Amino acid sequence: MAAPETEDDRRRLEAIGRLGVLDRAGDPGLTALARVGSYVTGAASVGVHILDDHLQHRVAGENAPLGNHPREDSLCRLVVEGEQRIICRDATLEPLFAYSSFVHPPAPLRFYASVPLRTAAGDVIGTLCAWDEQPREISEEQVARFEDLAEQVVSQIELKRIAADLGHAASHDPLTGAVNRLVLSDRLAQAFARQLRSQGDVLVAVADVDGFKGVNDTHGHDAGDLVLQEVVRRLLGATRVQDTVARLGGDEFAVVAEALPGTVSVPDLARRLELALDWPYEVDGRVLDVGVTVGVAVTEAGDDVRSALARADRAMYARKRERATTRRSGTR
Repeated sequence: MAAPETEDDRRRLEAIGRLGVLDRAGDPGLTALARVGSYVTGAASVGVHILDDHLQHRVAGENAPLGNHPREDSLCRLVVEGEQRIICRDATLEPLFAYSSFVHPPAPLRFYASVPLRTAAGDVIGTLCAWDEQPREISEEQVARFEDLAEQVVSQIELKRIAADLGHAASHDPLTGAVNRLVLSDRLAQAFARQLRSQGDVLVAVADVDGFKGVNDTHGHDAGDLVLQEVVRRLLGATRVQDTVARLGGDEFAVVAEALPGTVSVPDLARRLELALDWPYEVDGRVLDVGVTVGVAVTEAGDDVRSALARADRAMYARKRERATTRRSGTR
């Protein structure tokens, strides 16, 4: 049975993606709540289930392995679609569940209690579900406490998403997505510490957009924003996952790269970054009169964050003068 395509489904899928809950399978906090759910209901097994358009994802559980199951065979899809709890003493006697393999031999599920996981915005993203191979009756008080646990499951999911968003906002430039100067300082400090242990090199690059004021003045700040975003996209594409790309402020960016001696040199990094940055920048089909100049330096013993950046900054201005001289002489 295919999942129905409704506005509620669309909102639910968007909520699942926004909350990032599928990336948190095995979350210890959710697992602890599932354990309490087993105690409250007396059921042998409890799961936190998230339902997208194809699968039921068990992201936490007590006496229930994590994993995925086809949505069309899931009992919990009825709870999600109806947005109402289902409490059943013996599911094998309920015609509503006859379609599901869960209620058929060799080990049919009998007791079944499932309540919706409803977000603060009202979207039902899944269920808190308890089950047992033995028939079982539970009181209205137990059901109420089980629903309280479902609210706690959703609260924990939403609070962790908020915490992650706040952490990202505090550490990243909102326009470009590059890390900010505070994070750059921390990454450099960590690199200095590793350098002392490994005797590797720490390379720092500073990149400055040439002609950026003219873009803002001629084409507007939206065009300028697009240029800055494109610079970061290219820097990320030209660096490794373990390298750091940061926005220092305005139209100036920095890269930190660590390497064992002889593996990455100043010319290597400078060439790689300049090749990535030196292509034309276009906005709405118009080629903009901008470029990016890069300066790279190797940190030295006794450097701190400020002195390392200053050395790369001087290299960048030296490169800027060199390129200006080359342009005046008519060669590239």
